[in-house]
Amino acid sequence: MVISFDYERNGIADFFTQTDPEVRKVTLTIGNIISKNTIKEITLEKSLNVMLDNCRDAATLLSKNIVKPEFIYRYLQNYNIQLPPESTKASLIKQCLNFWRVKYGAPAGSTPSSDPQTIVLPSTSAESSSSNSTMQNLVATGGPMGNQTNGPGYDTTDPGQEQYPVNLLALDYTTWFYLKWNRNSLDESAFWSDAMCSVMLEISESQQGVEEVRGHRDIMNLILSLKFQYSFQLVPNIMFDGCQGRISDNGVLVLTVGVVYNDRRGLDNRLTTLGEFESMIGLRRDPLENNNWKITMYKLYIRYKPVDNLPALSNSKMLTECLLIPLTLDSV
Repeated sequence: MVISFDYERNGIADFFTQTDPEVRKVTLTIGNIISKNTIKEITLEKSLNVMLDNCRDAATLLSKNIVKPEFIYRYLQNYNIQLPPESTKASLIKQCLNFWRVKYGAPAGSTPSSDPQTIVLPSTSAESSSSNSTMQNLVATGGPMGNQTNGPGYDTTDPGQEQYPVNLLALDYTTWFYLKWNRNSLDESAFWSDAMCSVMLEISESQQGVEEVRGHRDIMNLILSLKFQYSFQLVPNIMFDGCQGRISDNGVLVLTVGVVYNDRRGLDNRLTTLGEFESMIGLRRDPLENNNWKITMYKLYIRYKPVDNLPALSNSKMLTECLLIPLTLDSV
């Protein structure tokens, strides 16, 4: 049993080597448990290697009882990822895996870890009570990073909405599309031949422009021109308040907001934040291409501005009307 996907291995390494002393203690403990205390002078590195080489997948490892929900909650909050108050450990694991798929890049065709919604999470009543209490305190205070969202963007009366088929499709397609975008591997095959594209760029109040093109070749030329001229990456908010889908008369609309980064790293080797973006992707199945989804319409709105909070759909300018379309459980 070896964790095979690189994005899961990188994510596990990032999670279990945090500076949080509680998490580091857990890392050493898991290493001792898996190795049956056969390793002399256990270290974080040795413990991590044991975990990566002896666990089936990341979800199974995170679901271990010793990994408290608040550890995962704090980890995601440190990356400014907003989480709904009703988060269970299973949902936190799922958010974590989705985050790693975007952060480290999941290979095309890879299948996710075991669905955390189906994992049995054993706990004693005392442990469960302690974990729930800690989670409630974190939620009440907005977590260690504070409340880093621009608004909920979802109906908290129905937390199951994020599992609607159209929203799962939106999440999968958003992840795939922007990984392709940032890796310069997006090509004409993603678009219908008569697809249309509209890009609005707002650098300042006095510097604004809109460009519209039609046809998959012209769309790709526009995208490549934008990336070459402005050198930015688009990183979507893949939480439910930042990525949703709607069923329309012509197919499916994928609605996303996120952060714009300069893809040239600074002296500290970190990407520089440039602003926020909103995007709308219209999808329709192509019966001649194995019934795969292809893009009929792509609208992108980029505005340069300081970004203090993770963008949310509820504060979008371009997507307001589309968000009024009722969410349904219909299959897509």
